[in-house]
Amino acid sequence: MLPFPTLIAIQRNTNVPVNLQIANAFIIQIKKGLLPPGTRLPGTRVLAQELKVHRKTIVAAFEELLAQGWIETIPSRGTFVSRKLPEGKPKELAQINRVPEPLRQTGYALTRNSTLAVPVLGKSTGLRIDDGFPDVRLAPVAALSRAYRNVLQRGSARSLLTYSDIAGNAWLRAELSAYLNESRGLQTSPDNILITRGSQMGIYLTTQVLISAGDNVIVGDTNYWVANAGFRQAGANLLRVPVHEHGICVEAIEALCRKMPIRAVFVTPHHHHPTTVTLRADRRIRLLQLAEAYRFAIIEDDYDYDFHYQSSPILPLASADTQGMVVYIGSLCKVIAPSIRIGYVAAPVSLIEELCKLRRIIDRQGDPILEQAVAELFREGEMKRHMKKALKAYHQRRDYFCQLLKAKLGDAVDFRIPDGGMAIWTKFSNDIPLDMIARNGAKKGLYLSNGRIYDPEDRSLNATRMGFASLDLDEIEEATGLLSQTVQTLRFPISG
Repeated sequence: MLPFPTLIAIQRNTNVPVNLQIANAFIIQIKKGLLPPGTRLPGTRVLAQELKVHRKTIVAAFEELLAQGWIETIPSRGTFVSRKLPEGKPKELAQINRVPEPLRQTGYALTRNSTLAVPVLGKSTGLRIDDGFPDVRLAPVAALSRAYRNVLQRGSARSLLTYSDIAGNAWLRAELSAYLNESRGLQTSPDNILITRGSQMGIYLTTQVLISAGDNVIVGDTNYWVANAGFRQAGANLLRVPVHEHGICVEAIEALCRKMPIRAVFVTPHHHHPTTVTLRADRRIRLLQLAEAYRFAIIEDDYDYDFHYQSSPILPLASADTQGMVVYIGSLCKVIAPSIRIGYVAAPVSLIEELCKLRRIIDRQGDPILEQAVAELFREGEMKRHMKKALKAYHQRRDYFCQLLKAKLGDAVDFRIPDGGMAIWTKFSNDIPLDMIARNGAKKGLYLSNGRIYDPEDRSLNATRMGFASLDLDEIEEATGLLSQTVQTLRFPISG
C-alpha cells in the first residue's frame, strides 16, 4: 500500500476543510500518475486510521471525489480511481514528495512582446521623485467614502450591483459632460462620453478602433510612451516630429501630410508628456485646419489640464472642433488618486459606439458604484473644492522645488519652470549620466527615474521628469538635498 500519510499532508492551521484537503491531495496524485486509472483505494476505515482523522471525514472526501468523477465505486468490490481517466505517466516517489516549484515557462510556443517590455513602476522605500503623481494625502477620502457609503445604503443600490451601461454610469457621464463644457469649452452631451478605467484605457481603445496595421501615425519626439506602445501594438508606422518650447512642430506635420496619408496625430497640448511644454494657440488652430484638410484624427491627451498655475489654460483643440476630428481623452486619476481608475473619452457619438463595442469584450463595464459616488462629488461641488485646494498646494510645491533645484544643483541641471502639471522636465549635464545618478541616489534612499523611458530610439537625452506634487515641502527639501549630494559626489569624487 502506498504511504498515504506521506502523500497527503493535512494542514490544521488553514480555512480549507480537512475533507477537501484530502480530496485535493488525491486529485494531485492521480494527475501525477501515482494513482493510475483502476487503482483500488483503501477502505474509509483503514484510511481514517492512517491519516488520524474521523471516518466521516474520509467518507466526505470520497464523496467529493466521486462527485467530480475522479473515483468510482463498484458494488461488492470497493472504490477505485475512475477507469475513464486518461493514463498518467507515473513519477518516482522522490519526485512526488519534493515541494513543487511555480511554473516559469509555458509548455507551448509563446511570443514575447518587446513593444510592451517596459518595467512597471513598483513601490519603493525612501523618497521618490516620481513621474508626476498627485499627493494621495490630499485626496478627498472622507467625502468619497461618505458618498460611496450613501450610494450603497440607498434602496436604488440594487440597480448598481448588476450589469450596467457599457459607456459608464449615466449620472457621471452627465456630470462630466457638463464639467468639460464649462471648464474646457467643449460642446458635448452624455452620449459623447465614454467612462474608462483611466486615460491609458481610453488611449488603448481609441488606438485599437482607429488604427490598422501600416497606418501612419504622427507623434512627438519625445512622446508619452504608453501612446507609442499602443500605436505599435496596433501595427502603426510611427512618424516622429520635433517638440519645441511652444509644443509639437505643426510645420513638420504639414510636410508629412503632403508626402503620405496620415491616419492620426497624437498630441498633448497642455503639459506635453514628458517635456511639460504647452502648444501655442496659433499652432492649435493650424493643426485643426490640417486635420480637416487631410482627414486625419487628432487624439488629444488632456494631461494635467486641471493643474495650471499661470493664467487660465488655453482651451483644448476639442473646444474648437466642429468637424468631429478630435478624440479628447482625460482622467480623474491625477485629480483624486491613481487607484481611483476613472478616465473618459469625449468624441462624436459614432466613435463612442465603436469604442463601447470593443470595451465590452475587454471589460464589460466600469465600477458603477464608484462612478456614482464620484458623480455625487461633482454634483455637491466637492470636486471643485478639492481641485482648488490641490492646485494651491501643487503651485507652492512647484515654486519651492524649482527654487531648490537652482540653489542646490546649479549648472548640473537645465530646466524651465512649467506653467502647469505635476513635474519638471530636467536635463542633466552630459558629464553626469542619469543612470549613475539614479543608481547612486537609490543607495542614499532616493528614487529617481534614469530617464531611459523618455529617450527617442536613436539617442539619449540624459533628461527625466521630476515630479514635485506628491512631496510636501519638507520632503522636497530632503529629496533635493540627497540629489545634490549624489550629483556632487559623482562630479567631484573624493580621491583615495
